[in-house]
Amino acid sequence: MDRLPAALERAGNEESWAVADAISTVLKNSEELHSWRRRLLSACIKGLVAMYSSSKDESKQEVERSMLLRLEELL
Repeated sequence: MDRLPAALERAGNEESWAVADAISTVLKNSEELHSWRRRLLSACIKGLVAMYSSSKDESKQEVERSMLLRLEELL
């Protein structure tokens, strides 16, 4: 759980996001959920910054769209 947010910062990590979503579900009624979601939000923003800083490859638009939707959900 501690290393997962760093892995989420890399593009194309949908499997890792699926694990993060599962952890969020488990923490649903926990005091840790707010802290966990803040870590996910940070990872999401860092991932988006890295994507936008790299080349504007049109094949990455779907990944960007997915990350933007996730960002909206976390906010």
